[in-house]
Amino acid sequence: MFHNRNVYVKMIFTFPLLFIFSICTLISREVPQVVDNKIYFLDGKNKIELGENDYYHIFPQKNCLIYINHQVKQNYREYILEFYDFKGKKIAQPEMITGQMRFIFSETNERILAGQRAALTRQNESYLYNLDGKLINVLNHDFETKRIGITENEKYFWFAANKMRPLNPGEKPFLPNNMYTPYNRILIFDVVTGNLLADYSTQEANFDFFMDEKKYTISVGPPDIPG
Repeated sequence: MFHNRNVYVKMIFTFPLLFIFSICTLISREVPQVVDNKIYFLDGKNKIELGENDYYHIFPQKNCLIYINHQVKQNYREYILEFYDFKGKKIAQPEMITGQMRFIFSETNERILAGQRAALTRQNESYLYNLDGKLINVLNHDFETKRIGITENEKYFWFAANKMRPLNPGEKPFLPNNMYTPYNRILIFDVVTGNLLADYSTQEANFDFFMDEKKYTISVGPPDIPG
């Protein structure tokens, strides 16, 4: 009994120490630093100068930095993604993509989504990459996509678009003398594969859906006339 009690006491003190050690290791992990709009890699030689519209993302546990060269054109934008390790060695550079992108980074699943919101130039393809810069999938969605997001547990991407449908019997028109009303079309994609999993229609601004017996709530905004 006395022996078991000693083991229990050791466990009480050991687990906090392991937790503190893990946190300290995480904090002390060396990653590239940004000083005066320059990314400095750990080799002390390589660096990237960030342009006015450029940005980057660091995956601290995966020795990977994503640099996004962002060029603003008259009616669209150009993006070049460059993948580096922490010493500044370039891992990959996929083909340039164009449109109006929102980038979403999934730490848990090691994925980067270039989500397209380019209704003006009529583009409806988004691009899913892994940390090696490989294009995993092309996600097809609505031209009128207005919001793109990821669930809190990083399992699903969602796309919301304004769409129009005929009025149901007794339903009030959105505009006077108009026989159509807007609604939100919501597409759900798997974060790892980029496969389409569900297609919903709703007029709710905050939409609930269930996947794998779990409830998710996403803010998609009230429906409006596309355009």
